[in-house]
Amino acid sequence: MVEEPNFEYKYDLALWKSFSARLSFAILTIAAAVFLVAILGYLYIQQEQVKEETAQKAKTQLHDAVMSMRLKAAETLPDTVPTEIFIDILQKVQPYSSSFTMMTDEDGHLLFISDDVALEKIPHEERLRILDIVCSGETGMQEVFKGANLSLLIYEPVVGSHIQVAVVCSRIDILSGYQSLILYGVVAFVLGLLILFSACSYAIYKLVNPLQQFTKAAMSIADGNLDTPLPEIHSKDELLLLRNSFEHMQTSLKQHIADLKITTAGNERLQSELKIAHDIQMGMIPTVFPKRDDLDLFASMTPAKEVGGDLYDFTIDNDELFFIIGDVAGKGVPASLYMAVTRTLFRNLAGNYQSAANIVREMNHAIASANESFVFVTVFVGVLDLKTHHLTYCNAAHNAPVLITEQGTCSLLDAETNLPIGVEDHYLYEEQRISFPEGSALLLYTDGLTEATYYSKDGTRRLFGEDRLLHDVEKNSKASAIEVIDFLKQHVNVFADGTEQSDDLTMMFLRHGTSADSSTTPMRRLIMKNEMTEVSRMRGFFFSVCREYGIDDETAKSLNLAIEEWVANVINYAYPKGLRGHVEVRAGVSNQVLTVVIKDHGIPFDPTQHADVDIDAELDDRQIGGLGIFLVRNIMDTMDYERTADGYNMLTLTKRIENTKTQ
Repeated sequence: MVEEPNFEYKYDLALWKSFSARLSFAILTIAAAVFLVAILGYLYIQQEQVKEETAQKAKTQLHDAVMSMRLKAAETLPDTVPTEIFIDILQKVQPYSSSFTMMTDEDGHLLFISDDVALEKIPHEERLRILDIVCSGETGMQEVFKGANLSLLIYEPVVGSHIQVAVVCSRIDILSGYQSLILYGVVAFVLGLLILFSACSYAIYKLVNPLQQFTKAAMSIADGNLDTPLPEIHSKDELLLLRNSFEHMQTSLKQHIADLKITTAGNERLQSELKIAHDIQMGMIPTVFPKRDDLDLFASMTPAKEVGGDLYDFTIDNDELFFIIGDVAGKGVPASLYMAVTRTLFRNLAGNYQSAANIVREMNHAIASANESFVFVTVFVGVLDLKTHHLTYCNAAHNAPVLITEQGTCSLLDAETNLPIGVEDHYLYEEQRISFPEGSALLLYTDGLTEATYYSKDGTRRLFGEDRLLHDVEKNSKASAIEVIDFLKQHVNVFADGTEQSDDLTMMFLRHGTSADSSTTPMRRLIMKNEMTEVSRMRGFFFSVCREYGIDDETAKSLNLAIEEWVANVINYAYPKGLRGHVEVRAGVSNQVLTVVIKDHGIPFDPTQHADVDIDAELDDRQIGGLGIFLVRNIMDTMDYERTADGYNMLTLTKRIENTKTQ
């Protein structure tokens, strides 16, 4: 059982997997990146501004301290000003709680630092660099302690003395006013992302929601609900075009279904009429054949389509057998109409015109005089005198029949071609005459036999051909009429190997007198490929044989079980895997005994040499196989095996059947 797809689940993912979603999220990502850059840029500018404000406060205090020191130095000699006075002034410089001051002389000796602990934290190399900067005698500001310990060094000399002073503002001082800005920036960024996400999600929903409705509508339409309402689209964009396309599809489907109903009804009516025509056509050709000691006659017609253009017929008048086989040019109903006309003309003319040529001439006149469509028919008409053993015949462009002599040799009958009937009204048809003693036989056929086609896998086209036909007929030269026809039909089926045929197949076989082996009861024959699909054909064939001989259905089912079991074994095991082979089944009843012969050309196997399986033993103790042989032995009366000289396995099964009719 095929599981229905979960369209609801697929739609739930549509919000994230649709093209609009991917596009929207791409835009969201770009917008978020731009927004983040803007936030970071703003924060950087604010950081520099805060840094400048921090430095300005420290610069001011340091400069005021320097000016005080200069005043003190001006009041006395510079070299006489005690350092303690400068230190007292410098100690008052405290722009921030975490800042510290320092004082050096021009030789780089540290005279004072307000925070010894802070000095200890400064790496030695960085400490020397700071002292060099402070002792440079310049005024300025530099960043020191790069990285996590970023600080600002603001320095200025006390003019008129050898003293240099500096103040160091730590990272904490610099960023104390910057922390809130960072917090505000993060909050703004998160809020911006949320707003962008909400906007994109809403836009995606507005795009995808109609698609969900379109999906549900499409599923409903696919289920046959063509009046399913479509979602209303108010925007003039691709969704509106999609809705209009769906609406057009609904209208087109409704019209298509309405047209299809009309066409289907017409086709059903045509098929019914063709079926009736087929039944009428098949009812026109004889299916009951004469039972005479001096004649064995059987014929068969298989149309390639519902109706065909082939025909056969016969009639016996005063020990004279009049017979015809023909093929109308073209196919279908027109050919079937001409077939009916030709067969009716033959029936009307056979009793009144004793000559085969006269019959053909009159048929030609009747058809050619009103043949506006220029349809022609090839026919072979013969008259066999069963007492004088003479055969007269006239061929109107038909295939030459196969002549089988009393000795069993086969050849094509010498037959003048002549024109088909319906071509030229006053054409003079030639008649021919041969001796046809008892034991002689004639196979008449249409080109559907010799032109039966097989297409190989590589596209190569092969025809059944006359050589194959002559070989088959000579091989069955002593068989009965029904056996010959049956064998040829089966061989054509095997030869075609499933290739559809384009021409009708019609055959007629007649033998004057009894066959050389008249004691043999005719048996029906079926030839199959070694494929399990052929078992159903075998089943139909066997049940038709049982009905033919009056075997009741229950007995037929039991017998078919045994035969089907063995045929299946042959198909599965007689031929190596991948090797094409055939299985032949013959069946018939004689003297209340049903005989079934199963023949194959596979691996030799004699079932009579195998002991019966012990069905009472435990399953684990039983040998594999043998049940099929056991089944056949218990259903049939006898089972005989023979490996023929030409390499065939032949299994003969018999069963005595009461209350049957032997033919």
